[in-house]
Amino acid sequence: MMNNPGNPIPEDMIRTQPSEAYPPMEELPLKHTSPQYAVQSSPPAPNEMSTQPQQAAPLEVGESPVTGREEALTYKFVIGKLNDYLLWFLMVLEVTLAIEFFLMLIGAAQNNLFAGFMYALTVIPLYPFNDIVPSTKLGNGGAAIEWSTLIAMAVYFLVFYALRRFLSILISVPEESVE
Repeated sequence: MMNNPGNPIPEDMIRTQPSEAYPPMEELPLKHTSPQYAVQSSPPAPNEMSTQPQQAAPLEVGESPVTGREEALTYKFVIGKLNDYLLWFLMVLEVTLAIEFFLMLIGAAQNNLFAGFMYALTVIPLYPFNDIVPSTKLGNGGAAIEWSTLIAMAVYFLVFYALRRFLSILISVPEESVE
């Protein structure tokens, strides 16, 4: 066995067993639970007028009074996350379309690996906007201003903005009317 001079704990201390056993754990006292179920009296006869408010129905097993609020918060969280994912997807789509527009603007060759990949990646999102307006050719090379790409970017932005705004309105608290 090698002695390590940089080790502050000697080897014989590491391999020794504790001299005292752990003491036994004390038993925890049982918790006294109060009844969760509200006592409901028999319903009054139809001809009797009762001024007492009706008590809530007894809770089912495993149901808590805050379940509805927790469920509402869960829906709010899910819709908020969906809103975040839509924003992420919009940003990826817009950046991809902007790269494709820039590549077309400088006349990048379609047989280049990166340019070909970007052109192929944007075929589906640009399909509804194909030939909506003619492209403006720049010079003798393959450079062109793709107006349909710019229109697609604007339309996708507006659609995603409207969808995200609707989702945030869906989970927001109603505002008071200003009079």
